Amino acid sequence: MSNYNIKTKNNIIKIVISLILLLFLFKTVNFNLFIESILEINAIFILALIILPFSIFLRAWRWKILINKDKAHVSYKEAYDLTLVGVALNIFLPASMGDVAKSYYGYKWHGLKEEMLSSSILDKFLALLSIFIIGFFSSLWMGFYIYAIISLVLCILIGTLIFIPKIIPWSFISKIFKIFTKINLDHQKMNSFFLVSLNLKTKAVLISFLGWILSYIQFYLVCLSFNVDVNFLYVLSIAPIINLALIFPLTLNGLGSGDVVVVYLLGLAGISGGTALAISLFYSQFLTTLIPGFFGFIKIIRK
Repeated sequence: MSNYNIKTKNNIIKIVISLILLLFLFKTVNFNLFIESILEINAIFILALIILPFSIFLRAWRWKILINKDKAHVSYKEAYDLTLVGVALNIFLPASMGDVAKSYYGYKWHGLKEEMLSSSILDKFLALLSIFIIGFFSSLWMGFYIYAIISLVLCILIGTLIFIPKIIPWSFISKIFKIFTKINLDHQKMNSFFLVSLNLKTKAVLISFLGWILSYIQFYLVCLSFNVDVNFLYVLSIAPIINLALIFPLTLNGLGSGDVVVVYLLGLAGISGGTALAISLFYSQFLTTLIPGFFGFIKIIRK
């Protein structure tokens, strides 16, 4: 079976699973309330839109300092463009892998095969570590100790990959990359590029903290735009679980899997299923994916 047929089959499976989960949600929530919530959305949503470019800028800045660890390979604008490309690719790839797959376009536009892929993987790991740290302390503050334990375990797992990169199967990653792109990679070079200084990793994590806070301020504003007032610390407490659902590999960009989790977790805060589903779709699919992804596709077409 050709690579094209395999990828087509995988995409069909992911679409089917996403649709099944969405159908399950629409059968379990009040559909009329879902429609009413959308029709009654207020102007606060505009604030979430205004924040969007700044949220993307922080993601681009974090990746820029990693790819430029030795010398200036990309500018702020180029990093921003590639971040938009990553969001666009997330629409079609599982587990938010567009953020890593953008390295292919980074290589085509700027060269640096191993550096592009390795820095993109490190960028993704640092982003996950940051949200798990935020979730851990927020959950402790709120008294959600099960959530805190989940975040702490995930911090340890991701932190181990970041600070002991030799355990990462670089040879396997390079083989997978070759299957999809026909490009050979030096896995030893990828491993060496992953060994950035502690100061640089710390700076990237701090930028990531700001990025996540801004991103979940957007989530909070989306809630307010649907006339739902939820504790912001509660939002930060459940953020790691939401992100785990969004990177579930058997759906497209967490469509369905992320929505099920958001509906459940917001339901625990007393928010109706129909409204919670509207919040989830507007935040994770419309606001943070389709809108920036549209501009990412424009960048790909223009290049």
